[in-house]
Amino acid sequence: MKYQFTSLQIKRIFRSHFWQKSLALNIIIGILILMLLLELLFVGIYLGVILEKAGKGISPEVLLNKSIIYYFLATFLMRFFLQELPTMEVTPMLHLPIEKSRISYYLNLRSLLSFFNFLPLFLFLPFTLIYMPQHFSALTTIIWFVAIYFIDLSSNFLIIRIKRKSTVTPSVVLVLLSLSVIVVILDHYHLLPLQKISGWYFGELLKHPIWIVIPLATMLFFFWENHRYTLNNLYLENLVKKKKRTEKLSRHFAGLENLGKTGSMILNEIRLLLRNKRSKQMLMMSLPISLLYGLIFFPQKEYMSHFYLLIFVATFISGGFLIIYGQYILAWESSQFDFILASNIKTEEYFRAKYYLMTIPTTLLFILTIPYVYFGTIILELNFVFLIYNLGVNAPMLLFSASFNRKRMELDRGQMMNYQGVGINNFIIILPLMGGPVLLYMLLKSLAGQNIALLIILGIGLLGMLIHQQLIKWATSFFQKNRYKIAEGYRIK
Repeated sequence: MKYQFTSLQIKRIFRSHFWQKSLALNIIIGILILMLLLELLFVGIYLGVILEKAGKGISPEVLLNKSIIYYFLATFLMRFFLQELPTMEVTPMLHLPIEKSRISYYLNLRSLLSFFNFLPLFLFLPFTLIYMPQHFSALTTIIWFVAIYFIDLSSNFLIIRIKRKSTVTPSVVLVLLSLSVIVVILDHYHLLPLQKISGWYFGELLKHPIWIVIPLATMLFFFWENHRYTLNNLYLENLVKKKKRTEKLSRHFAGLENLGKTGSMILNEIRLLLRNKRSKQMLMMSLPISLLYGLIFFPQKEYMSHFYLLIFVATFISGGFLIIYGQYILAWESSQFDFILASNIKTEEYFRAKYYLMTIPTTLLFILTIPYVYFGTIILELNFVFLIYNLGVNAPMLLFSASFNRKRMELDRGQMMNYQGVGINNFIIILPLMGGPVLLYMLLKSLAGQNIALLIILGIGLLGMLIHQQLIKWATSFFQKNRYKIAEGYRIK
């Protein structure tokens, strides 16, 4: 039966409209993945030499045992943002004489083909075969690597369970990212000795191979939990009650309807973002990443001395949602774009709703990042200056750039590794959005100094906010000239 499932999935992939239309892109992505795996293999072959030089007297296996915990943490977060859930068209099979448990087992076993599950084979297996046999027995060496692989597979099944939960409970994303940040902070201040825990466990594993039962039991438990959850939720009706949470969330914004047509359109857009898979994943990625982005740079003294880098970070912290959402500001509604053109909706009101939907979350993000003042008042000043710049310059710029994005977007598909609806325009617009503030600051600083440069940038942002109504009118006029070309691009061909 599993071979029939596999055959059906292969046919589904190669017969899909998206695969045939983006064959060149898929080939390029395949080549890039192959190059990455070859680079990892090269590192794996020379990992013993690298660790020996880096260890300064510490044996490579001891150093690797201590630091491998960071590999698991890094790949765990990467899996969360990049790894797709194993899916297949289940509904057409539910009325057939196929055991539901077989469908569930197949869905979960398919996740073993994830790119991340091959990383240990290229990175750690060469080290296991080349270096470890020189110092340990063959059995100990094999068990040591198998333990690493079992932990990696445990991460695979755990992240699938978390992502299945997060599709109906978005708060799981915030909890996960918050826990990750807390762990990193505790480790940074040596309150949670991750290296000691990791080094102790893998050290004991080399002495007593029986310790492999822990990763084995963990992997089997998470696999069973995924199987149980999948088996209990094969029918869509099982998820109806859970999905009502999204409906309740959108009701909190019902007061927007009292603001006239603009408020009603904002409310409809919020409902669209909360009810569709791709837009929901975009929200779950952009909001936490924007909030926590500063923690990558601000705690590091070497980064704090690079003012240009701080400007880049300040622009993204408050503007993360604005930039990610605004790139597809019209494409989110591409499937019903013809209906919008034919509706009794004033284009200016439509664009005004889009503008406010970009600027309100941007302002809220700034408020939530005020605690960054802990790293210095200059951080708060920069965040405020480039908040105003985002509201007055970047937001109107995205309204203009919307007329150039004419690729249809399917919202029922996931966000991760999905380039459907993405065009060269999306990459080009990033340059002025993120690089523009830095270049403007560099130019103004060379002419008038740092403080004057920041004041001028603040003034430009304030001017943009004061004349935002006129900027919206200009963006509307530009859209009117291109609306039929945009509609043609959004139609299925």
